Amino acid sequence: MNENPVHPMFVHYECTYRCNMKCVFCNIWRKKDLAKEATTQEIKHRLVEAYDLGGSVVSFTGGEPLLRNDLGELLKFSSKEIGVFTGLVTNAILLDKKIDDISKHTDALAVSFDVNHKQTFNQTRGVDAFDTVKKNIQNARKLGVEMDLLSVITKETFGHIDDTIEFAKSLELPIHFSAVDNVPREFVDVTDAQDMKMDANSIILQKLREEKKQYKKIHFESDYFKFQSMGGFNNVIKCSSAATTVAIKPDGAVALPCPFFTLMEIKKDEKLKDAFKTQKAKTIIKECGSWDFCKDCSINCMYVVSLIKYPYFMIRWIKDKF
Repeated sequence: MNENPVHPMFVHYECTYRCNMKCVFCNIWRKKDLAKEATTQEIKHRLVEAYDLGGSVVSFTGGEPLLRNDLGELLKFSSKEIGVFTGLVTNAILLDKKIDDISKHTDALAVSFDVNHKQTFNQTRGVDAFDTVKKNIQNARKLGVEMDLLSVITKETFGHIDDTIEFAKSLELPIHFSAVDNVPREFVDVTDAQDMKMDANSIILQKLREEKKQYKKIHFESDYFKFQSMGGFNNVIKCSSAATTVAIKPDGAVALPCPFFTLMEIKKDEKLKDAFKTQKAKTIIKECGSWDFCKDCSINCMYVVSLIKYPYFMIRWIKDKF
């Protein structure tokens, strides 16, 4: 019998809780007590351990990952030295300053750009950054950098969706639309996400299907919008984050069951492989998705990795990418 019950395919590395935006639908930047961030060598060690467990995709996220001074070195280590698929999600405020490292060492760059309307963008993001972000995206494209735009659809941004699509088209960039995630966190659960959600997903899907006929690089997941409208996990799909994801925190600890709630902390000086063999870890993996805090969660990254147990929905998700 296999002693190791976890075979993760995804490494979710929250580089930092620091952020230079204050997005109204996010709760990370609201955290008051920031953990001491792990050193470069400590994170490299964690990434190797995660790879040894089977993690083949690493996503660098935050907070804002570009705020880490060693990000370029970590991206290079992940993509070139370990050789795993390396993704980065950024708000692009610092994209111009880190573009060399990102373009060389990132397999998939995703830039959050919800709406091509200055007032709405700045209100949603909580800072006056529209001009900077838009300029940085445009300049990166002039340098030949490939990226995906990520657009969160809210009541406000939906009213400007045509302009946002036109911006993506002008740069020949893929644009991925999604509903507002609901991400409960153990340290803070304060956002305006619920009030910002569109009431009628059918209107969104109809609009996106029509627009995709004209611009093939529009991407959205019909099933995910339906999943959202049904309340998230514990309805049709049960969360599998504990079995599929290694959630590395800014301080180098690994959280079980997921990046957002910690029922078991594997400290940075503890071996991952040994920790996952403990009875406590096995129990958490078995019970993942059944706790009260799971019921309100609908975050896309945990939804996607959970589809591994739902082949029908996984096939539909893949088809939605093309």
